[in-house]
Amino acid sequence: MWWQPGVYGSGPAVLLWIVARLPADTLAEVFGTPLAAALFNHAGDTVFLTGWLASAAWLWFTRRRPPPAKTPAAVPPEAATHPNHHHPG
Repeated sequence: MWWQPGVYGSGPAVLLWIVARLPADTLAEVFGTPLAAALFNHAGDTVFLTGWLASAAWLWFTRRRPPPAKTPAAVPPEAATHPNHHHPG
């Protein structure tokens, strides 16, 4: 289904957002960078957005389009005149 990439991307994104909200000093100590919380938050945003953009692309490219309308056969020019048209004469 078209929604699966978005849903499946949302789970890891939520996990990354939860990790990003752990105490910043603990994350910095464990991962060796004071930017760990911001990096996890950004990674969560990226995974979430990528999943839902993939879902949107899947929905767009697999949409069902109505068949093209059948065009009427070409009408000869003399048949295209209106019967109520007044010709000078």
